[in-house]
Amino acid sequence: MLKNPWGLRGINNLSAFAVVYERSDTPVDPGVLERVMERLSHRGPDGRDVLLTRQVAMGHWHFWTTPEEVQERQPLEFAGLPFKIVLDGRLDNRSELIAELGLSTERGNRLSDAALTLHSYERWGAQCLEHLIGPFALVIWNERTGELLCGRDALGDRTLFYSFKGTRMVVASEPWAVIGAGDYSIEFDDRAIAYYFALRIPEDGQTFFKNILELLPAHGMVVHATGERQWRYWQPGSSKREKGKSDREYAEEFRDLLMESVRCRMRATMPVGVLMSGGLDSTSIACLAAMMIAPTPLATISYVFDELTDCDERQYINSVKEKWNTRSIQIACDDAWPFKDWPNWPLNPNQPDWNVYRQLKEHAYQRAHAEGLRVLLTGEFGDHLYSAERDFLADLIADGRLMDAGRELSQHIRYAGLRWTWERGYLQQVGRRMLNHIPGRSRLYGRLNPSPTWLTPFSTGNLSRPGNGLDPQIENQNGMLELLGAMICAGETIYASRCALEQRYPYRDRRLVEYVLSLPAYQLYYRGYIKYVLRTAMQDILPQMIRTRTQPNRLLSLFFRGKERENKVLEACFQEPGSEWSKFVRADWLKEHWDVVYPPEQDGPQAVVPWLCISFETWYKTVNVRT
Repeated sequence: MLKNPWGLRGINNLSAFAVVYERSDTPVDPGVLERVMERLSHRGPDGRDVLLTRQVAMGHWHFWTTPEEVQERQPLEFAGLPFKIVLDGRLDNRSELIAELGLSTERGNRLSDAALTLHSYERWGAQCLEHLIGPFALVIWNERTGELLCGRDALGDRTLFYSFKGTRMVVASEPWAVIGAGDYSIEFDDRAIAYYFALRIPEDGQTFFKNILELLPAHGMVVHATGERQWRYWQPGSSKREKGKSDREYAEEFRDLLMESVRCRMRATMPVGVLMSGGLDSTSIACLAAMMIAPTPLATISYVFDELTDCDERQYINSVKEKWNTRSIQIACDDAWPFKDWPNWPLNPNQPDWNVYRQLKEHAYQRAHAEGLRVLLTGEFGDHLYSAERDFLADLIADGRLMDAGRELSQHIRYAGLRWTWERGYLQQVGRRMLNHIPGRSRLYGRLNPSPTWLTPFSTGNLSRPGNGLDPQIENQNGMLELLGAMICAGETIYASRCALEQRYPYRDRRLVEYVLSLPAYQLYYRGYIKYVLRTAMQDILPQMIRTRTQPNRLLSLFFRGKERENKVLEACFQEPGSEWSKFVRADWLKEHWDVVYPPEQDGPQAVVPWLCISFETWYKTVNVRT
């Protein structure tokens, strides 16, 4: 078996860890840890360390991105304490933790995030997970109790995979590394693949590889000699509902949280830039970051289009440059259409790629690397915060603002028509609220979605929703809590790392998500403006032409350019006999929809199905050949 067959060696990435735990009296085999560590070597530009005990072997690949962790050696342990930790990630509530732990500010500021986490475990045990905010995955070995604690951050920005084989447990930052333990042959999981083609994620943690599981976001797991248990340590909720405040008060609180999220993600040992389009989300991040480091110019990386002018956002990008004196790096991307030269695109050994616009990302990563950037903030996932906007009418009524509700409804019908207003679901949400207050009625949140029409009966039969312990009402209110976002966020790291970059996501902040969940929905959508609270919060910070912008940018012209120019090559790929994708996607549906040109209002997930087929087939064949 090839140890590292994907060309990943020598690439900078996030840090990573591997742990081998033997639950019997048999000493742990250090060779198993070495095989797992080898498959993570691309994630350790700053070296590696291992720690061996009779029951547990722990290894860590170092990538020092924050000032406190430079020169730190993990696995980390304190003299006199029977605890050992490996941590991949970053803590964003350091000052709060230092105060809670009773440490002096001077001492606490010198401690790394891993050291603070270990102090937290000493104080609270497994409940320490509830006190940690930021992207992280960790394993702590307690020699005194013989227990292994595994934990993952609330939104799932860092990953932890594991598998049991007999009395041995293997844990690692990537599923491909777990397979490297040598106990497993490659077996693909049909159920996880069916979910991929349905644009969903299995809620039991099953990966593309049989017997390799993922610890879900906001979950902890304790493993000991006789068993293991898992639990959800963070349950978001809207019980602490904000109400009775003015628009300005809501906006100020939102802005303070967003600024804190950006500030935390600017903590780095290297230059920080922003991947910026002309939309509200990324420009807001860029303006706040530029304001924080002024007068030093902030570097922004943006796509522009000379030929496909409907995709171009140069006027908005330049307005940020003029207001905040940013160092605006603009990359012409008319030639970066989807499907172009797809057989030579970079591959992730852990999963097929979801992103049909991979070429755009590669252009941006390469340019950021050439400009000397090492950390890149993005506005991605900003849209996910506002999923509850369809409740705006119901919340106006619930808060007794009947005149506002009547005015909003009449204006929507007058300017957009009754059909559009109905299709947006505003009226249906009012009806559901009323029905849910009738005694004896079950709550209606529509969690179970019908299976996509492009799936084969085999795929449909593999779909189920066993539940991940999250209240479906809350899950529907904030798309940031969906497992798909966590997989996309975590999966993107391997592509950014090829250019020695770490991506950070200010909108994926637990504190910000909790606050938005507490807001009345008319702060998310009001007076015809989605993201109403963001627009109010960014007054005098965001250029006015962006703050009042109503039409989002779409890359449909670029997408259809790719379909047109790569048509013959792709059709040949789709017609290849024995393709594995045809087990999951109906060939007749694909043939019927391949040449369809969708108007903007019908743009949706069905457009990316051809890419899912191509991406999966390429990945599937590569895994089989290179294993």
